[in-house]
Amino acid sequence: MSRLESLAALLVAAAAMPLSGLQLARSSVREGWSLHYATELTAIGPRVTGSPAYQRAAEWSVGRFRAAGLTRVTLEPFSIDRGWERESARARMLAPQDRALHVAALGWTPSTPEGGFEADIVAINSFSLDVTAEKRSMQGRIVLLPDRDPPGDTDTVARTRGALSAALRAAGALAILSPDSDPDNQLSARGFGAGTVLGALPVAQVGGEDARMIRGLLARGPVRMAIELRNRITPGAATVNNVIAEILGRERPDEWVIVGAHLDSWDFGTGAQDNATGVAMVLEAARAIASLPQPPRRSVRFALWGGEEQGQIGSTAYAAAHASELDRVVATLNTDAGTGRVIGWTAPGRADVIRAVRPLTRDFLRELGAGTFDESLRYAFQSDGAPFVLAGIPTLDLNADDTKYEAIHHKAADTIDRVDAHNLAVGAATVAATAFAIADAPCRIAPRLDRHAVEQMPISGKSLYPQRVEVVKK
Repeated sequence: MSRLESLAALLVAAAAMPLSGLQLARSSVREGWSLHYATELTAIGPRVTGSPAYQRAAEWSVGRFRAAGLTRVTLEPFSIDRGWERESARARMLAPQDRALHVAALGWTPSTPEGGFEADIVAINSFSLDVTAEKRSMQGRIVLLPDRDPPGDTDTVARTRGALSAALRAAGALAILSPDSDPDNQLSARGFGAGTVLGALPVAQVGGEDARMIRGLLARGPVRMAIELRNRITPGAATVNNVIAEILGRERPDEWVIVGAHLDSWDFGTGAQDNATGVAMVLEAARAIASLPQPPRRSVRFALWGGEEQGQIGSTAYAAAHASELDRVVATLNTDAGTGRVIGWTAPGRADVIRAVRPLTRDFLRELGAGTFDESLRYAFQSDGAPFVLAGIPTLDLNADDTKYEAIHHKAADTIDRVDAHNLAVGAATVAATAFAIADAPCRIAPRLDRHAVEQMPISGKSLYPQRVEVVKK
């Protein structure tokens, strides 16, 4: 063999060798498509679960996975109680002053009668469900809730609100005003009760400054207002699709790593950092891993979930539909952290997962500046890692600096121009390289915990809504 032939043979052999995690991370940062994906997705607009825009986003995602070279791409349907979208909201104080109020309908609450109505306002000072004694004061009025949320975790808050809505309707109330906690009459899109069950009364969130003004005026006399809330609500259950794509492993295709983010968003902005950037990281991880000379040892499933904003409904439906396969899930990676500086990974309640993953990822995470691990459960049940944590599966949540996140979270400011392109690229590279390292590791990183072990975790603050989850048969 000539020297030239030997060199050619070496080049061919090198091309056939898999890239290291460090090389993959560098390639993704340098050549990745994450900003392009996020820009395209936000151009579709806000993606409320069950809406036509959400379905367009799901179909766009299928096309993007296929364009990245993945052939195993499917839509997996599940059912929600109702589809809901807001159309318009208007409110005006009529007495003792005449002035417009900052309002928006809260998610999965009914409309007012067409044309709206006028009524006096009555304020309550607690979230007690015993409103019988105050029934006379509620009759035919709009009830202003306290400025704070009910006590308890997110799950308890949602159930308390739902029960209070029913109690107020029984007492004769016509509608509810729920003060927003943001300053300067900003409004943050959110729901009122639990999941996608339609509430008992029309509910408007009202700007915090407006709410305090109303309460002050009520201390001196009656306050009357006009309100109209118009929402589009399906007459019955609606079907929503998770998007699932897969790269088969070269040695153990029947074991896999799940890499996921939620595709849905609220609708004041275009859901850029919550969560188009997470979707972009998942798509970029799929593109980067699919472009390798050979796949990792195990399969990688990429999942874009619906219904996260209503209580992780889509990921919960997936876990239920695939319950018989969950023993084969090696790990779940979830990205839902915006584009603050990437810190590293959180492995909720699993020090053993951190011990196993740290050496697999040390080189590239150090270079990316994302090498910090923690096992906090603080946010474990506020995104789509939740059903997998509860199923005992090793779970990693991407962790980013969130000091500026609340300024845009669920607000009109959540648009593509607020996305940090560099941090997005680093996050996408972190997700891609970590997923590859875990899928390509010689052994599983950690066992699946049994039910008893999961119950020993301090998960009393979980925010998974108790709800009916129905998988739609294809």
